[in-house]
Amino acid sequence: MTKIGDLIGEQSDELARNMLSVGDVHIIPMGKDENITTKDGKDYRDKFIVILGFDEYGNAVGGVVVNSKVNNNLPSSITDYYMPISASKFPFLRHNSYINCSHLVVAKKNKFNSSTYRGCIEDEETIRLIMGTLSECPAVDKQQLIEFGIVSVK
Repeated sequence: MTKIGDLIGEQSDELARNMLSVGDVHIIPMGKDENITTKDGKDYRDKFIVILGFDEYGNAVGGVVVNSKVNNNLPSSITDYYMPISASKFPFLRHNSYINCSHLVVAKKNKFNSSTYRGCIEDEETIRLIMGTLSECPAVDKQQLIEFGIVSVK
């Protein structure tokens, strides 16, 4: 028998997935499929993702992850594309962090639900800066940027 709480939860999660917007920040489990290095023997790590676009079917989300710090073992060709963000400006953060603009993360919409939402980057200039930095990185697949509507075809 279906419980009313289960129905409301499912509807709430579906509504949350249908309301995803550019600039939304969610915390979702990510692993090797998203090119996230896991730790402590786990298959995933909970990571903040900033939504930047959607595929043409609305089934997948393109975004960038937020890291607590810069991994100094990475080459500067990657770390040069880490953008600092301040916890005082973005209250969903516990401490100053970095947006990794060297890699576009693709996540299925079913990873998002009503409990994953953490906040929004509403400042359009910050979103443009993130998208611009991402599109300038030579390591980022330019076709993916087009597919997710992050850059337009000229």
